Amino acid sequence: MADAITPEAFRTRFPALAGIADAAIAGALAEAAPRVGASWSDADARLGRMLHAAHTLTLDGQGGPEAELARAGALDLKALRSGTLHLERRDPAPDAAPGTLGLTSYGRRFHEVMRRNSPGVAVV
Repeated sequence: MADAITPEAFRTRFPALAGIADAAIAGALAEAAPRVGASWSDADARLGRMLHAAHTLTLDGQGGPEAELARAGALDLKALRSGTLHLERRDPAPDAAPGTLGLTSYGRRFHEVMRRNSPGVAVV
């Protein structure tokens, strides 16, 4: 498992999330820990924990511009018109990341790292 990640290291890696409190970052990192496989390389485990934590914080509406969209419930908007309001949501792509991972840039990057570290399925 990757070494302990401090809130300072997290903020250095993700400057858009620099204004988030230490306790929130520590909580998100703890929540992310079980999402990282024991077989992941140390570098990928560290990156994966930070990406998943950034994804969670963004979904919680904390951080930069993506978090503002999350607070507004607009991460998956395809179109928005103002006169007689018209909202259109994106249809998920066939190869979309599972769950909410596809909703943030951090989640999509976490999914890439997860796929890189997941063993393929062997068919016999």
